[in-house]
Amino acid sequence: MRQRLFRIILSLAFSMMTVVTGMASEPGQGTETDKKVLTVGLFRYVPDIKAFETALTAQWKNIEPDVTLRFVDWDCYFEEPKSDVFVFDGLYAPQYIEKGLLYPLGETIPARSAYPDWTLEQGYSRGTYYGIPQMVCMDTLFYHKEDHAVSRVQTMQQLYEAIGPRKTQALLPGRDEGVIADFSLNNEMKYYNILQDHTGKVVPVQAMGDVQADAMQYLKELYAMTGTATGRYDDGNEFTRAEWFAQGHGRALYAYPEAMSAIVRFGQGNYTEVKAISSCEHPDVATAYVDYVSISSQIPVNKVESAKKLVALLTSKPFMMAALKPASKEGVPQYLLAARRDVMQELAASDPNYQKLYRHLYRAKSWHVMTGTKDFAAWEAKVGPVIEKELKNQ
Repeated sequence: MRQRLFRIILSLAFSMMTVVTGMASEPGQGTETDKKVLTVGLFRYVPDIKAFETALTAQWKNIEPDVTLRFVDWDCYFEEPKSDVFVFDGLYAPQYIEKGLLYPLGETIPARSAYPDWTLEQGYSRGTYYGIPQMVCMDTLFYHKEDHAVSRVQTMQQLYEAIGPRKTQALLPGRDEGVIADFSLNNEMKYYNILQDHTGKVVPVQAMGDVQADAMQYLKELYAMTGTATGRYDDGNEFTRAEWFAQGHGRALYAYPEAMSAIVRFGQGNYTEVKAISSCEHPDVATAYVDYVSISSQIPVNKVESAKKLVALLTSKPFMMAALKPASKEGVPQYLLAARRDVMQELAASDPNYQKLYRHLYRAKSWHVMTGTKDFAAWEAKVGPVIEKELKNQ
């Protein structure tokens, strides 16, 4: 899920899994054939997207059996929405709303009380909801249960003081050294996360300027704890580093909550602890991410009511439980964090490792939510080369 939260710049061209037909260029158009099909773009960066598709298809048949769901291969980090209903990183909510890409859902949403206030902020504008939260995420520190020094840290600064730079530069660190983190893609987003924590603002004005030395220093420290070979390694599998940690490499893993799925698969769930730490010097500030479910503003009018039902289903407790829990007793949960409080409470009651994520992440802090501005991409392009140069020259 969390390569998911960094804008991914690849040279490969993505193609749609299915050909989308009958989509209107303006609201109000659309044929009866259109009405019988809803195109859906799910969030692709999850451990098991098939579980989402299977649960959605099964439950949708009980709601609109005559309307077919057609899944579209879409990536919010590459392109703007191209389906009737879609799930996207709230980082882009301000520009999507500004550009009029989202259909207004109204002044209220289903089960409003199930969502912490911080999960709703980016999908709400000028008295109207444009998206309903589905999942949340945050940077997570995984560490060995017996490592008491790491268990006491609350900030990136304290983590660096406890662990220090890598003792070796081998790809796989020893159990007594280093923090395994991913520096293979878009490190300007890591910097932006640190800057938000450092300034204590959701969208700091400074983020649109040049790279700040004090915020950059925290990124350098994480890079030093990781090492170049370990950080830059890229095999296309976002869970490789979690597997390394589960196999006994590194003192800690700096990743996202769903990395727990790989750790549990390797039998290390009971021996691993998690915590949320600030990426800067302030222990009470940390940044989270929210994924929203929305409807395209270009949807034909004769599909709107079905689309609203689909949005409600995609954010419902029954659907989220079915998608996140394993299909069998032998299976491993996805360990994604639902935005809904009632879903997280039930997951926590059913699984000891979900209990850790719920207690130490979901309800641990009053989260700032990662968001951008309409010119965010231009800022990324400006500071990206500077940040890479700083990391290489430290």
